[in-house]
Amino acid sequence: MLTAEKSQAERPSGIAAVSGLLALAGIASLFLAVLVFLQAIPLSYGSVLLPGGLEQRGPVSFLLYSAFLLILGWALWTRHGWARRLTLLLAAIGVALDVPAVSSAVADGRLFAIAREGLQIMIRVAVIFYLTQPPVRDWYSAPRT
Repeated sequence: MLTAEKSQAERPSGIAAVSGLLALAGIASLFLAVLVFLQAIPLSYGSVLLPGGLEQRGPVSFLLYSAFLLILGWALWTRHGWARRLTLLLAAIGVALDVPAVSSAVADGRLFAIAREGLQIMIRVAVIFYLTQPPVRDWYSAPRT
């Protein structure tokens, strides 16, 4: 059994998964920004990645979103409490933005869109659930060494 002092120093195992997910999404956004800038793909290809139709703003929106996600993933990994709260907020906003997309997909009978949006909701809810667990909250509230 771990002592309270030792458990405070060890990074919870799911933090690597959440940080990795943010980094992966950031790298994908960066990759899409390059492809859109080179006019190799249309802006609409990024609609899965960027929330709320931001992909229509051009490749700069992909770059800003990429930088945001990469910084957030790094900050979450390095134990910044604001990163945990911001990740929770981002995940909750993502769930709220996905609900109309799922509703539309159900009304139109688009099975792939239902599965895609449903998976995004499930991942975001899992992230919210994990980051609100007491051991994770305690790890972020403990002083950094």
